[in-house]
Amino acid sequence: MGDVMKTVILYLKYLGIFMLFIIGMGLISSLISLLGINSVLVSKIAIILTAISFFIVSALASNKTSDKGYILGIKMGGIFVLFLVLVNLIIFRSSFNLDRFIYYIILICSSILGGSFGKNIKIKKLAR
Repeated sequence: MGDVMKTVILYLKYLGIFMLFIIGMGLISSLISLLGINSVLVSKIAIILTAISFFIVSALASNKTSDKGYILGIKMGGIFVLFLVLVNLIIFRSSFNLDRFIYYIILICSSILGGSFGKNIKIKKLAR
């Protein structure tokens, strides 16, 4: 049971880091929007920043674990996407459509790539 609690706490830690990235991304998007840039461009920038945050958090998480990088990326991406789906359904009352599904698939793929990248960096550090 101790290992399960450590894993849950680790995932909650990375969920917190992800939340900080999302808040930062929201602030950056708001500042860009205040500059008078087109809202379509701001939404594209927000998508890119969210994918980057998935990549970074999964890379950090896979660097600290013994799981395979892509497996951890799938787990972390799944947790983050589930969190985003719940927030969108409960707080924003947005509907679930094909565009949103593709967006979530892109985010999970970014997380998988981040997990693999973070694991490879760990292997290269050990080889030196």
